[in-house]
Amino acid sequence: MIGRILRRSGVSASELARRLGIAEGQVGAWVRGDPPLSVVDSVARACSIDLAKVLAEPEPDPHDVGLLETTLAMTVDQRLERLKAYVRFVQAGRAALRNVP
Repeated sequence: MIGRILRRSGVSASELARRLGIAEGQVGAWVRGDPPLSVVDSVARACSIDLAKVLAEPEPDPHDVGLLETTLAMTVDQRLERLKAYVRFVQAGRAALRNVP
């Protein structure tokens, strides 16, 4: 949650540490850990972020993000070939299901 607040606000860990008067290592521990809501609230305030909005945002699935990055790295032709292969896969699956006794 702390990492998401930092990314969304554009505030660095060192800047957050300075704003809160704490060691930068503590910010890193919060990013890697699961700090209490009171800490998350303090961080959001220090970053001028509305905590309610951050809590309401869905966390992106890393698998979905990876698929998106892979797809965006492809050319249009590569994407089209991938889509055609997927259609062939689905059609083969449907045909196989029709042949099941």
